[in-house]
Amino acid sequence: MTPYPELANICDEMGVRLVPVTKQREPMETCAVNTLERILREHGPEHLRSVLIVIVETGNNKRQLVAPVIWAVSDLLLAHPSWFGSALLDAMDGIDLAEVHESAKANRRAAQPRAGVSTILFERLRGQFAPDEQGRLI
Repeated sequence: MTPYPELANICDEMGVRLVPVTKQREPMETCAVNTLERILREHGPEHLRSVLIVIVETGNNKRQLVAPVIWAVSDLLLAHPSWFGSALLDAMDGIDLAEVHESAKANRRAAQPRAGVSTILFERLRGQFAPDEQGRLI
């Protein structure tokens, strides 16, 4: 299903199944193959693993392997790489990504869901992380 054997290996490692768009998705399944391939190609396997961990190893988010959520988590980790770790995973346990995604989709006339999800996640998470010396969240 994917021309990237490395993607298939990472998905196997993480317990994520790649399925066709025509199939009703179950938890730990995604049809966002192009999204995963692009993140892998542009940011490497470790970043992709981190993105998947944030989604599938937190709370009840195993059904949220959809492109806007995957991209939003990737964007957040790229903007704030120091956030990745147990504090982020603990904080994400309390976030319902389905609710965040629905909220972002409701405002799609103003902002694409990817940006909306990323912004909502940032707002909910930023209090968990200390700013640097200049007051910026890193």
